[in-house]
Amino acid sequence: MSVYDPLRKELQRRKAETIRLSFSEIEDILRRPLPPSASRFSAWWGNQTSRKGHTQSMAWLLAGFEARVSLKQRVAEFRRL
Repeated sequence: MSVYDPLRKELQRRKAETIRLSFSEIEDILRRPLPPSASRFSAWWGNQTSRKGHTQSMAWLLAGFEARVSLKQRVAEFRRL
């Protein structure tokens, strides 16, 4: 089980085509803080399909979404694939 499974489940639960979540909301869903790299590097939010080292992106990809991020606004937008 990945620490990002709660995010995957939350995205799967919602019916919207686009879901916009603040970093704080994501942390609430995860019940833990995001790693510092999530706030510093947009690459952390990349839509990598490799399971090796990219457990966060597998959460939204397996839920049927791709991610876009605004580090300045501290917001992630998930769009249904």
